[in-house]
Amino acid sequence: MVKQAVILCGGKGTRLNDSLRYQPTEEVPKPLVEVGGKPFVTYAINMLKGIGISDVVLLVGHMKEKFEFLKDGVVRLVETQEGINKAVLAIPDLQFRFLLLNGDCFPIMDWRTFVNTDTVRVAVKVIGRDAGIAVVEKWAAEQDHVDCGSIGSMVDKMENYTILGGLHIGTYQGLARARLFMDTVVFGQ
Repeated sequence: MVKQAVILCGGKGTRLNDSLRYQPTEEVPKPLVEVGGKPFVTYAINMLKGIGISDVVLLVGHMKEKFEFLKDGVVRLVETQEGINKAVLAIPDLQFRFLLLNGDCFPIMDWRTFVNTDTVRVAVKVIGRDAGIAVVEKWAAEQDHVDCGSIGSMVDKMENYTILGGLHIGTYQGLARARLFMDTVVFGQ
């Protein structure tokens, strides 16, 4: 059973157009962009807590101080380093098997499938693209068998779990779709 999740939140989000952020005068790290009335990454954090993950590590870098409000007994912040594999392996108390997520993705699936497993796997959309979540074993990162910075590159190396889709706010189109989806689903509009 997987009990730890690592969420990659350290990038600058340069592909995201600031005019689509709700606070264009105040730069916000991409995972903290408001979607459905709250920071996007909180959807993943709440889902992880709800399925029994007891250690959520936010790997932060750019504007790391903006993530401080998320820290609690389950969520902690670890500063990233050069090279994602190196940064992940530097996490204190990194477990043998952990979930790896992109901070700008939210796969729409049964997340329990990724917690209640002894198999390394990666979620794949029906069209064959990654969905920003994988079960990774520490040895695979240590031996560069997987690239933690590219969950999509894991598709050929791991068992695939097909899903219909997910939310991804890495581009302005994705952010607009995520906001529309959350407004419709969460607020019923």
